[in-house]
Amino acid sequence: MNFIGYDPGGNNKHGVAALTVKKGKPISAESALVKTAEEAIFWLSKRGGQRAAIGVDTLTCWSTGPSGWRPADRWLQERYPEVRGSVTSSNSLYGSMSINGMATLIAMRRAVPGLTITETHPKVLHWHMARRRYDFDTNRKSMLETLSAGLGFQFSCESDHEWDAALSALAAFYGASGTWKHDLHCLPTTAGERLIAPCGETKYFWPE
Repeated sequence: MNFIGYDPGGNNKHGVAALTVKKGKPISAESALVKTAEEAIFWLSKRGGQRAAIGVDTLTCWSTGPSGWRPADRWLQERYPEVRGSVTSSNSLYGSMSINGMATLIAMRRAVPGLTITETHPKVLHWHMARRRYDFDTNRKSMLETLSAGLGFQFSCESDHEWDAALSALAAFYGASGTWKHDLHCLPTTAGERLIAPCGETKYFWPE
């Protein structure tokens, strides 16, 4: 069974990854940089299959409240004050992350209606795992060691977008397998806001 991950980084910087799991254990992973969201959809579709789950560093649902803040965003800012600057309001995000991310999810969900989708936040997840700030250019070795420890085998890649995609695939595995039970999209909304899900039901699996 494959678990796939996607990091929409913009032209020539779309990170994609696929994690192969056998008998409940990750055994290998591959990653790549592709040019466009269309190429990402093709790459992921070839490796996902009908039983796949996907982790994506994008907004998998939107809020109608002030600045687009969602319960998950507020929770992450409160829980991880050291990296709260990495969690921004929906209305201030760049187009590739939000538009290409959602476009890819809609296309993937149409192709595989039962596809399990989880949102991810690699920068905050990295802090949770390593208690170090995210800086792939400076700390590539330690970041690859952190990810390899989570995967259970040695993993290497050449870009932060691939790293993000691989961690997103790992998050999809942990969530779909029941290892991560906390779903940030189940946090209650406040008065005057609701969550809108353009691609249908999604999760935001997070470690306890």
